[in-house]
Amino acid sequence: MVAGACRSRVQHALNRLCAQTVLPSLEIIVVDVSSPGSTPLTFPEHAPVTLLPAPGLNNWGQARRLGLERSSAPVVAFTEEHCFADPGWAAALIEAHQGPWSSVGYAFRNANRDSYVSRSAMITDYGKWLDPIPRGPISWLPGNNVSYKREALLSLGPQLDNALASDFIAHEIFRRRGLKMFVEPAALAHHLNFTTVWETALTNYYWCRAMAASRAKAGQWSRPRLILQALVTPAAAPVLRLARLAVQLRHRRPLWRPFLAAIPVFLPVSLCGGIGEAAGYLLGAGHAEFQLKRWELDVERVPVP
Repeated sequence: MVAGACRSRVQHALNRLCAQTVLPSLEIIVVDVSSPGSTPLTFPEHAPVTLLPAPGLNNWGQARRLGLERSSAPVVAFTEEHCFADPGWAAALIEAHQGPWSSVGYAFRNANRDSYVSRSAMITDYGKWLDPIPRGPISWLPGNNVSYKREALLSLGPQLDNALASDFIAHEIFRRRGLKMFVEPAALAHHLNFTTVWETALTNYYWCRAMAASRAKAGQWSRPRLILQALVTPAAAPVLRLARLAVQLRHRRPLWRPFLAAIPVFLPVSLCGGIGEAAGYLLGAGHAEFQLKRWELDVERVPVP
């Protein structure tokens, strides 16, 4: 977990990790990029927690790499500091990784569901993996909150840095190699969302811009392909995202009404994401990774539950 300035949120997420039913089997590594003098994090004396101070580190992928390099377990699970794991989350992941899966995803619930925008943002960003979700193989997993077999992650070699900046790169490579991915509904986590449309849209812009830059770099795309992709993406992204999500939710009746209610937020947020993706293809990441780290770690959302 990468920790920033929102200390009560980080502390809550850390408390949830320290409450895992299989705590003795875990390594909990917190890469703390907050400024010197931030409120110290606390945890039980027996908890296997390692704090890695990295003040001033503004690169999201590099911060995740620090945690990966310090870890030694055969399974590595990444979690955001605004994503709160249920007590059985780690046990479910350990069991799921007994199977032949390179990557195992979590099921998600909304940590601040009282807000309409938050509920809509949850559908927009995590709709494919919202609880209830069937247990089994899957073609797509989310970024930032996802687990890997260590050997599968390290097999990315020179693409590892790109993958740590955007998990989309890892999953795309896994699919090309025929490596299998899986979603485990018992690995349940609660995600805290923004409660305004503009914040949700802006973070989608930065995330998609950073992802697109990493994707183009990883694939060594030609300039003509970058230009073509940038021209098509802004208009296509909202339609494709909506269509894909509708297909994936067609057999999950409890999510139909939330999906329909989220469309007024889903479409403008997806459009901003598409514009960010186009900018990433044409202009590179720019300051997107810095801004992404700031919005993910240093901007308050709502009071921690």
